[in-house]
Amino acid sequence: MKTLNYPQQGMPMQGYATVPATSDAKEYLSLLLRHKFGLLITLLLGLTLAWLYLISTDRIYEASALVNVSDERENLSDSGESVQQIDWNAPTIKEEANLITSRRVLTPVVDAYNTRITAEPKSLPVLGDLARNLPFLGNLVKDLGVASQFAWGEESIELSQLEVPRAWEDSELILTALGDSAYSVEYQDQLVIERAEVGTTAQANLSNGEAMSVAVSELEAEPGVQFSLARASLQATITGMRSNLVTETTDSKSRMITVRMRGKEPALIADITNAVVREYRSVKLGTQNQSSDERLVFFEAQLPEVEADLRAAEVALSRFRRSSGSVRDTQVDLKLGQLDNLETQLLEKEVERDDLLERYTVAHPTPKRLQKEIDVLTNKINQITGTIVAAPDTERELAVLQDELDTKRDLFIEMSETLQKLRLANVGNVGEVQIIDEALVPRKSVSPNKMLAVVGGTLTTLFLYMLYLTLRSALSTVISDQESLERASGLPVYMNIPKSAAQRRLGSPTIVDASRLLPGPDGSTSTKAISGNVLALSKPEDFSIENIRGLRSMLEDVMAGANNNVLMFTSPLPSMGKSFLSLNLAVLVAQTGKRVLLIDADYQRGQLHKSLGLESGPGLPEVVRGKSELKETVKATAVQNLYCIPRGFSGTGSGVDMPSDKEFGAFLSVVAPRFDICIIDTPPVLSVSTAAALGKHAGSTIMVIKEGEVKEPQLNEALKRLTFSGVRVSGCIMNGSSDPTPKHYTYYREQLD
Repeated sequence: MKTLNYPQQGMPMQGYATVPATSDAKEYLSLLLRHKFGLLITLLLGLTLAWLYLISTDRIYEASALVNVSDERENLSDSGESVQQIDWNAPTIKEEANLITSRRVLTPVVDAYNTRITAEPKSLPVLGDLARNLPFLGNLVKDLGVASQFAWGEESIELSQLEVPRAWEDSELILTALGDSAYSVEYQDQLVIERAEVGTTAQANLSNGEAMSVAVSELEAEPGVQFSLARASLQATITGMRSNLVTETTDSKSRMITVRMRGKEPALIADITNAVVREYRSVKLGTQNQSSDERLVFFEAQLPEVEADLRAAEVALSRFRRSSGSVRDTQVDLKLGQLDNLETQLLEKEVERDDLLERYTVAHPTPKRLQKEIDVLTNKINQITGTIVAAPDTERELAVLQDELDTKRDLFIEMSETLQKLRLANVGNVGEVQIIDEALVPRKSVSPNKMLAVVGGTLTTLFLYMLYLTLRSALSTVISDQESLERASGLPVYMNIPKSAAQRRLGSPTIVDASRLLPGPDGSTSTKAISGNVLALSKPEDFSIENIRGLRSMLEDVMAGANNNVLMFTSPLPSMGKSFLSLNLAVLVAQTGKRVLLIDADYQRGQLHKSLGLESGPGLPEVVRGKSELKETVKATAVQNLYCIPRGFSGTGSGVDMPSDKEFGAFLSVVAPRFDICIIDTPPVLSVSTAAALGKHAGSTIMVIKEGEVKEPQLNEALKRLTFSGVRVSGCIMNGSSDPTPKHYTYYREQLD
């Protein structure tokens, strides 16, 4: 235990705790224990908020599909064999994810599922959800007729058509049920459709020449219930779909994309997810086949013309042969064959050059090489053509017609084969996107998470309440522990008296057991009635009394250096427990054989005479003013060696003048030497001036502070008043502590039992 430094007269008042200071964790735990009922209420509040959140939040489901995006494509070669052609400029997986959420992919899905139209009943937040989950509450609200335009039950609506002007898109229309499968529609408090029937299409011509139409296929609601209708713009619909559509990959090198979509309707989101991945595959396949489709269209358009030219060449050659009847020279035929071969090679080189020019520039080495070969073939063809010109006209003409026929026949055959290959390649191409797993209808919702809502709600409310307690404790000036009392007063704290459950249960006067009273000089004991709220007599083993016994042991040190044997108890405010301490300390001191005088200086509200079983009669004011004899005023009690001066008649409001401090000082100088110790119980310092007036005649004064009831400014003001009046305050006592019972007190009580 730490040493007490008692202040001497005229010296600064400082002190140290009589018990070791507790740690911050223990102090914080003590703070929480003092507010355990608040924590319990906060816990229940958190559970209630979590329950309200769960019933007022729509269930969200999630559907997912898995697609594979390959970085290699398979095309058919000229020989009809399958080869792998790597695309060195293939898009990254991030670009593929952006393509999935693009307008090109989502717009056909939006149109197919008509997601631009929304219709839902109007309801009050939370309260409407409560009514839907608690049918009796919904029926009660309906019967009361409160807010009849809102939905309180299982109201539903289904639209098959809603067409509005462009300016009305993304705006709310109000549909009101009229009963008998009828309804009306209004826009911005303007009635647009006065009455329409369910199952029919209602149209309205607007003043600006535009029109709107609505078709309700199903309506279940009481008359007067309103529904909110809206037709969203394409941009707003796609934006909303993108917010619910997520694409994921395991890493940047993975070619597998998981497409997830969330929504309120499980079957609908599964269908939309599958529609999105199918549309993505279709768009991707169309991009891949664009080049081959263009070639296919070109060949399909040119083949009939080439075939017509071939038939015309055959007819021309046949007619010329019939008209001329000549036979070509062998040498001319040989040259024509060479010419035909060269022209075929020239055509192949030109086709190969044109194909390379689509991928490379003219300056590339390969096109340059092909151009040189084309120039060489062209020169040879010109040379052979020049030699044929010298041949006879008939043979030359026949050779030209035959050569033209052979050329067009070869061209027709080549184009026919190429067209057939392109058709086969277009039919057999499966594209780069493959759907691995289609979306299934989800069975369980992913949001809200019940466990997370309950844990989050309770922890959040508890955290906020604990934060409130911490801030209030940190910012509060209320003296709530021994350390704060020492800091605020600058005085030693002699004792920390805990609360006593036994004190609250005691009350009416009882006969005290004679064995608990000290015998007098003749060996006899008194059996006077004493109020049961004298805890030192009724429950001497109580740990609060044990603390007061510790104070009794300190009295010699506490009153060391005092100019008399008078000890005064006071407090800043009422109900601090100073009368409890004065009475029980007087009893404990008297039980040691010392003569004790207990003075009740609380003229207005003193109750010590009742606690000691004394009759009301002349008291302190009367004896000080000389209106009562000392032997009549100082009354003996049932406790041996304990005497009491009651408050007197002034507490009844009779208007008797209170004694002055000089009169009281003269009285004490006569009475105090006749006793070993005089204990004075005074009223609160901040309520009346009695303590300041009488305290200057007391050798020692103890300030009683009840835990959590006094603020630092109040304590400082009380000490300032006493100091200005010349009162010597020795120290403080913390009363009514809520700390748990120490183990050594429990052991002591068990030994007494």
